Amino acid sequence: MKDGRENLAYLAGACSQISLAATLCNLAIHHRTEILLYEDADPTPTTSRDQLRRAADEMRRAATTYRSLAQRLSRHLATSAAARNPDQLLLTSQHAAAHTPANATPPGPATHTPAPRKR
Repeated sequence: MKDGRENLAYLAGACSQISLAATLCNLAIHHRTEILLYEDADPTPTTSRDQLRRAADEMRRAATTYRSLAQRLSRHLATSAAARNPDQLLLTSQHAAAHTPANATPPGPATHTPAPRKR
């Protein structure tokens, strides 16, 4: 596939962004549950909010990357399908012309002669 390595790199980047976002969400949840477990935990939700904000930013970046990659692959698929179709028609007609003898007459309408009946 054309640009396969580049597309794979974009996909790996988007997966990394999603992984980072999931980790940030996990950290935010962990910090909020610390309040329930430890007396000396930070009672303000600032840390969790910051982590969730960063997670949302990473998810937006990942969505943008996926969207861009999907559009690129869709265009590539459409272009290759359009390019392949005329080529296929050309190859088929060339193949048929190569296998038809030059002095052969085109087949006429099919006539059906019934088989003789047995008595």
